[in-house]
Amino acid sequence: MTSDFAERDAQLLGGSTDSEYAHLAWKQQHKDLKDLPFPMLSDVKRELSEGLGILDASEGVCQRAVYIVDPDGIIRFTMVTGLNVGRNPKEVIRVLDALQTDELCPCNWQKGEDTLQIA
Repeated sequence: MTSDFAERDAQLLGGSTDSEYAHLAWKQQHKDLKDLPFPMLSDVKRELSEGLGILDASEGVCQRAVYIVDPDGIIRFTMVTGLNVGRNPKEVIRVLDALQTDELCPCNWQKGEDTLQIA
């Protein structure tokens, strides 16, 4: 799946409120994370999480979130879910494709389909 993002010239970053040592331990002990092909950000002070409004105050950790940030540093897409809901990389790819058209895309648009034309 990470190659799908690379093909679109998108840089993936992961992040959590865990320390870099916890990230390393996860990579060393969890087979799915062993060869994680993108950097992980450590937000132990929870400043980024609080600033983005995704800190789950009762649990003290980040909610699950995805952001697409354009080359100018502007957030163009956000998806935030509770701690018990996983993300959907295919939907993120679909939105990234739509954003990269620089055109108006209808609901459920898929790469290769027509975009909307303003009359």
